[in-house]
Amino acid sequence: MRWLLALLFLVASACGGKGASNEIRTTPLAKAPPADTTPKAKEPPPASAAARDVNFPPVARQTLPNGLELNTVEWRPLPVVNLRLVIRSGSATNPANLPGLSQLVATMLKEGTKKRSSSALAEEVDYLGARLNTGADQDTVYISMSALSQDIDKALEIMADVALHPAFSEEELKKLKKRELDRLALQEKDPNFIAARTFYRTLYGEHPYAQVDTTTQVVEKLKRNDLQRWHKSNFLANRALLVVVGDVAADRVQKAAAQAFKKWKKGKLASAKTATTPVRDKREIVVVDRPESVQSVILIGNLALRRSDPDFVRLEVANQVLGGSPASRLFMDLRERRSLTYGAYSSVGERVDTAAFRASAAVRNEVTEQAMSAFLEHLDRIVKEAPPQQELANAKQYLSDSFPLQIDTPGKIAAMVAETRIFSLPDDYWDSFRSEIRNVKAEEALEAAKEHIQPDKALVVVVGRAAEIAPALKKYGPVKVVDANGKALATP
Repeated sequence: MRWLLALLFLVASACGGKGASNEIRTTPLAKAPPADTTPKAKEPPPASAAARDVNFPPVARQTLPNGLELNTVEWRPLPVVNLRLVIRSGSATNPANLPGLSQLVATMLKEGTKKRSSSALAEEVDYLGARLNTGADQDTVYISMSALSQDIDKALEIMADVALHPAFSEEELKKLKKRELDRLALQEKDPNFIAARTFYRTLYGEHPYAQVDTTTQVVEKLKRNDLQRWHKSNFLANRALLVVVGDVAADRVQKAAAQAFKKWKKGKLASAKTATTPVRDKREIVVVDRPESVQSVILIGNLALRRSDPDFVRLEVANQVLGGSPASRLFMDLRERRSLTYGAYSSVGERVDTAAFRASAAVRNEVTEQAMSAFLEHLDRIVKEAPPQQELANAKQYLSDSFPLQIDTPGKIAAMVAETRIFSLPDDYWDSFRSEIRNVKAEEALEAAKEHIQPDKALVVVVGRAAEIAPALKKYGPVKVVDANGKALATP
């Protein structure tokens, strides 16, 4: 009996009787220290080394018997080549009654040759894994092509066919005219285009650079023989240069180019009529009335200098201080401080003949006069005060440090080689370009700005609601109001 009672007691104890417990006892953990939420100071990036000049790759120059100039740059990282054929004729050689003709010729070059239809040409280029592009500006027409270096002979044969034997087919011309009319119809509604067209027409007067684009009237009356005539007169071997950049040697380029362009003949370009530009002795304001506009597009500028002018780099530095980027004065003031616009910039054109300096922004109608005042304030300052050292240093660093990004592909190198030839720059121009930028002194930037930026004699074009903006602009100079086609209207 005692044994049974003892057993029952043990069972009761195990089941939670007196003295029993189901609590799990553990040793308490030490509390973790509170997290440190104090923000740590950011470590500054390592200091940049001093900027060095970029060694532009050497250019091998040769000339074929027909006068075609060859420029070869060996660029070996990839087995590719970039070809750029440049004709030294652009819109400046267009007939006065056919503005835009050179651009239309350039566009039609891709639409087939005498032995390759438009579709066949595109298919053959695609089969090579190549790319073919054409274009034109005021001084040139160009054809560019990229391909594998092993296909250079075929690529040059195609390029030569495109350049020398365009079909200018009636069927493709009809398609082009339709596309152009549609494009121009949209463009006529764009206040930025209207401002640029008015600006350059007024700034250049009878000079060929006054042409900004073609017109619907020209497109409607354009004939196939207009294209053929311009092509025949301007596509001359001795007026052209070929740049080849890639995994290829100069002797290979010479052999392939001599074969591809062997039938291209020399010729003499008809002498162009000397054109004069308007001379301004005071500021001129042209308001283009666009009653439906809720904002104004402002363009201010003047004729400045040729690309080959020794002042070009110094003026570029001054322009960078003024309005060359979002870190420049115009943007930081008109957008960041005054909230007048999404962006305000200035630029210096690059042309064989005298190019334009221009500053621009789009602002709300009600702040047009305020924006105009701000523009003139900064234009006056850039020609009267040397830029402070820190501002000058920032501008030079921006221009210098961004330069290497301009020569990181064969296509960019080819374009820059062509630029040295078109603008008659020295062969070593790009080798010392960064040094020349860094060596510009504040006084030199000021002198270049004084010489080539003329706020007191500037042309001002404003596209917007004339009734609302013209009266307030009279304080800055005589105001002329015109419609989008340049027809004079009554001044409000």
